Amino acid sequence: MRKRVIILLSLVLAFAGIIVAFPDVPEMKASRLARNLPESFANWIGRPEEPGEREKIVLARDTEFERVTYFDRDGVLPSVQASIVFSGKNLSQSIHRPEVCLQAQGWEFVSQKYLAWGDLLPEGEVLPVKEMVCRRVHQVLNDEGDPEPVLNAEGEKIYLWRVFYYTFVGHEKILAGHYQRTGEDIKDRLLKGYDQRWAYATFSSFITFNHAEQGFRMERGIALNQAETLAHIQSFLRELLPLVISKPGEGVDESLESGKDLGS
Repeated sequence: MRKRVIILLSLVLAFAGIIVAFPDVPEMKASRLARNLPESFANWIGRPEEPGEREKIVLARDTEFERVTYFDRDGVLPSVQASIVFSGKNLSQSIHRPEVCLQAQGWEFVSQKYLAWGDLLPEGEVLPVKEMVCRRVHQVLNDEGDPEPVLNAEGEKIYLWRVFYYTFVGHEKILAGHYQRTGEDIKDRLLKGYDQRWAYATFSSFITFNHAEQGFRMERGIALNQAETLAHIQSFLRELLPLVISKPGEGVDESLESGKDLGS
């Protein structure tokens, strides 16, 4: 723990020194991930969603969001949500560890691990992701407007189960580690003289088999266990990612203007 604190402190001090040494960065490079998700593709129909008010308040004003829940046209497969946060100039306020948001939403982490998927991007590029299997008590509002847990026939609390896969898509690289991304920022600003816009992308879906075991359904579709849900999201991304990820260094973002800060 002490070693980790020392490393993090060193990174912060180094980054502060870089900011002093390079007070004026000429431009902010675009992420490889497209600014807009498609309304529909393959057998998927998208429903755009707004970020929560809490997210808007906490994050910097030049942070931008893109969030779409996709539904299978045939109603067979569970829905998949694609949620993207595009960072602004102030990275400390516009992007943070995803675990922080999920905990604030009441999710309990059942398991976490890093994965490398090698067959989802063009030209065999590896997609690194962090998997987080989570659950939280299913709640509804009572007559007084207060949340209360939903119980099954045996009087036990019902849990929602969801698996999240997140990654960070930068100007050239795709990384799954928050601190790894921070290190990449420091290196690129010091050695290449630019900031970059990161897209923090999360793809998630309910583990519907776990719901069926508890005797309830959140939506239409077949019941998939955890391994089947992973394969389901991979299949979804195999169709989506070639449409929205550019080659390294070739991303385009209409929100960026050379030489100007975001939000100006």
